[in-house]
Amino acid sequence: MVKHYIIMSSSYTDGARVALDITEASQLNSDAIAKIIREIKQSCGDDVPLSTHLIETGTESWESVVKYDLFFEGVECVPSVPDFSEKVKKDRVLTGLDVAIYILSKIKCTHLSLEKLVYFAYADYLCEHGARLYEDRIYAFKHGPVVDSVYEAYKRSGPQYIQPFEFGPDSAAHTGVKELPARSRILFAKDGAEKLMSIDRTIQRYGEYPASTLVDLTHRAGSPWSHVDSTKAYQVISDELIRDYHDVERA
Repeated sequence: MVKHYIIMSSSYTDGARVALDITEASQLNSDAIAKIIREIKQSCGDDVPLSTHLIETGTESWESVVKYDLFFEGVECVPSVPDFSEKVKKDRVLTGLDVAIYILSKIKCTHLSLEKLVYFAYADYLCEHGARLYEDRIYAFKHGPVVDSVYEAYKRSGPQYIQPFEFGPDSAAHTGVKELPARSRILFAKDGAEKLMSIDRTIQRYGEYPASTLVDLTHRAGSPWSHVDSTKAYQVISDELIRDYHDVERA
C-alpha cells in the first residue's frame, strides 16, 4: 500500500480545488511535512487556508486517490510545492471587482454608487490598516473616484441598478450574486477576515446613501479626488493622497 499525504487549498481564479500529493517515503515524516507547510505559508501567508489528508491506496497515482474517495474528484493535483504555492498565492490578492461583487451580494447598486462604495472600502481599509485592500488603480473621473476593474466590468450598465443577468444564470434575485461565494472569496485573501470586517463597516457607513450623496462626499474641497486633475483621462489617485485626505470625505 502507498501512503498519500495530501495538502489542499483552493484556486478561485481557476475555479478549482488544488492539491499537493506527497508520496515519497523520504517526505512522509512529521519534520518533512512541517517544512513543506512552512514553505507554503512563507509564500502564501501564515493565514492561508489549508486542509490535510492522509490515505492509503494501491498505487502512487492521483487516480487511485480519486477512486478511493470521491471527495477528491475534480481536484487539480499539482506536481510541486512551488506550483501549488503559485496557484494559491495569486488568489490571496483581491481585485476591486472581488469587492464589488461582495457589495452587490449585500445591497443593490447602480454603477455610480458601486464605484464609490468600492473606493470608500479601499480608502477606509488603507487608513485603518496601512495596507491596500485590493490591487487596482483608482482614477479621478468627472463623477469621482473610479476603480479600474470595476469600471471595465460595469461601464455599460448606465444609471439603472446592476441587473442579475450580468452575472449569469445562477445569480440570486435582487442583487445579482450569491453572498456565500462572494464572502468566501474575500475571506480567502491575505488577512481576509480583517478585510471582510472592514468592507462590512464601509457598507454599513455608506451603503444607504444614494449615488448623488456619495459623489458629493468625494467632491468635497480637499478630498483626495479634488487634488487630481479629473479633466485629464485616467489620472491616478495615489495612496498618499488617500491617506492624507480621506478624512475630508468621510460621512
